[in-house]
Amino acid sequence: MQTDTKRKTAFAAGLAATAGLGITYGSLYYRAMHPFIPKPVDGKIRIACIGDSLTFGWGLKGAFRKYAYPAVLQEKLGSRYQVMNFGICDRTLRDGADKPYRQEKIYAASLSSNPETVVILLGTNDAKPHNWDLNGYRDDLRSYVSIYRNMDSNPRMILLQPPRAFSIMGKTSDDIQNDIIAGEMHGVIAQIGQETGSTVIDLYALTEQHREWFPDGLHLNRQGTAAVAEAVYEAIMLQE
Repeated sequence: MQTDTKRKTAFAAGLAATAGLGITYGSLYYRAMHPFIPKPVDGKIRIACIGDSLTFGWGLKGAFRKYAYPAVLQEKLGSRYQVMNFGICDRTLRDGADKPYRQEKIYAASLSSNPETVVILLGTNDAKPHNWDLNGYRDDLRSYVSIYRNMDSNPRMILLQPPRAFSIMGKTSDDIQNDIIAGEMHGVIAQIGQETGSTVIDLYALTEQHREWFPDGLHLNRQGTAAVAEAVYEAIMLQE
C-alpha cells in the first residue's frame, strides 16, 4: 500500500512538473511571437535594434529582457541612451521568404521610433534552403537601409553579419545552412554596407571559434550576447 501511494505521489509530481514546464515554455513562445513593443522616450539618444530571435534573446529563456544583446548594450551605454529591442523570433529579412519581418507590427513601430542609430541583424532564417535567394536578399537589404535612413531622424546604419550556425549531431537547427551565412550572405551584407556607407560588424568572425556560446547551436547564451553588445558598443562609440 505504501509503495502504491509513493508511486501515485511521484506520478502526480511528475505530471505537475511537466505541466509547469509546458506553461512556462508556452508563455515564452507567445512572448517571442508577440514581443513587447518599445516606446521611444523623449530626450534620449535612441538606438533601434532590428532582428530575429538573436536580437529578441530566445536562447536566454526567461532572462531575455535582461541579457539579450540590446539590454546589455543599454547597460554599457548608460542613461543618456535608449536601446530599443525590436526583435521578433523566426522572422526573415527577405519579403519573399516564409515569415517576413516587414509584415509585423513591430516593424511599423520601429519606423515610428525616430532613432539616431539603427542596427539590423536579420538573415539567419533566410539561410534555410526554401528561403534563400541571393538577389532577393540583396535587394531587400538595400531597401531596408534606404527606408530607415530616410526617416526624419536620418539614422546611422549598422549592419550585422549573422553569427555562425553550429551543427548538433551533424545537423543545424531548423535546417539553417551555415554555408549560406558564411558565403553569399556574408558577402552581400559587406557589399550593401559599402554601397550605402553603413557600418558592418562581422559577427561570423566574432563567433566562429566559440561553440560554447551556442547551447543549441544557433542561439546565444549570456557570454555570446555580451560579446555582440561589446562589438556594437564599440562601433557606436567610434561614431560619436
